[in-house]
Parts: sequence; structure tokens; C-alpha cells
Amino acid sequence: MIVRWNPITLDRRFRPWRYGVGHSQLLLHAHADSNHDEHINVFFDDVRAVKLRSSYHPLILQPANQDTRASSLAFAQVPPRHQARFLCLTLPTADAGPGFIVCARATVLATNASGSGDAYTWNEHSRLLYVLKQPRLP
Repeated sequence: MIVRWNPITLDRRFRPWRYGVGHSQLLLHAHADSNHDEHINVFFDDVRAVKLRSSYHPLILQPANQDTRASSLAFAQVPPRHQARFLCLTLPTADAGPGFIVCARATVLATNASGSGDAYTWNEHSRLLYVLKQPRLP
């Protein structure tokens, strides 16, 4: 099943910040700066495969087309019986081929930089921007 939504463009400089193989989690992070008073975190859960650059500006989260989805799931070795629950995202860039992420869910959070909490986790200074996941089959 192909996810249908418009690409999400986050016009900040993102870098891979943390990847936990044991918990299959990936974090892409954009620091707050003089133009932005919030950190932006993109958390990917149950990550099965990634192809990433060292940074993205902007970060574009785009649902994979049918062919890219099939090749990404094959690369990740996701068995056919589990494929419907995984989200396949491409990360297009202007100057190179796109990266990709195969995961169960992506969550985008903004966290106020002036707060006392951890900039890399959900805390009382965070707000939810997006949650992306595969729709359940009827």
C-alpha cells in the first residue's frame, strides 16, 4: 500500500544525531539558532534500513513511490507478511540521489531551546508537528 500525502519540507539543516541499533531508532536533529528558537527532532521508530547523507538542508520527507517502496523493502529484507506495516520514505536532495528510510513510524517534534529539558527527547517544552505511519489495512 502506498502512503498518500504531500512531502513535508523542513527548511533547516538536519544531521543524523543518534542511531540505536538495539532499539532500531534513528534521530535526525536541527539545532535552534539565531533565526529559530526551537530545536527540531525527527524520530524514526522500528528502523529496518537507511541510506543517509551527513546532512540535509532542507530535510524533505516524501513517501516512496511503488517501485522505490518495493526495492527499499527488499533491501531491508522485510518479509511480505510484514511489509504493510512499514513506512518507506525518500529523502530527496537537489544535488544527489535520494536517501531512504524504512521504518514503522516517524515523529517530528519542535522543542523550545530556552527550556531546561533535553533538546533531543520529548519533554514539557516539546510540541508535536507530524506523525507519519502506514495506514492500517481494513
